Amino acid sequence: MDFVVPLRASKRSHFTLAQKHMILDEYDKCLERGSKTAFCRAVGITEGTIRLWAGQREAGELRSRAKEGTEDHRLREGDKRLLKQVLKENEILKAKLARSEAAVDILGKASALLDAMAKSAAATDPELKDPEPQRPDWLTPESGKTSL
Repeated sequence: MDFVVPLRASKRSHFTLAQKHMILDEYDKCLERGSKTAFCRAVGITEGTIRLWAGQREAGELRSRAKEGTEDHRLREGDKRLLKQVLKENEILKAKLARSEAAVDILGKASALLDAMAKSAAATDPELKDPEPQRPDWLTPESGKTSL
């Protein structure tokens, strides 16, 4: 183990925020069975304390690293909730967009069918000189555009 246990004046003295981060990083590296418990004993703290610090770190309450120049890139709990909400909203909007594009595609095809029917009727009926006016440009499908 390359980790050097931080010294404290007594069991009642506190670890600095930098020491807490260092201890948590080493604790996270313990992968073998029983190694986390052995690490806690070596440092002289309980696993409950480690869990408390880990919870504080995840909530963004342990912030000494930003002062030292290295930034903590983990998301806070509020940010996680916001991200989850935004991703859900994004999926809903994607589904609405797909439905809207499908509806526009169907309307374009229906308009083309009606236009063809009007031209066919004009060709067979001499009294109909000019079919209905052309459909608006916004209903004309663009070449190269694909719908989802």
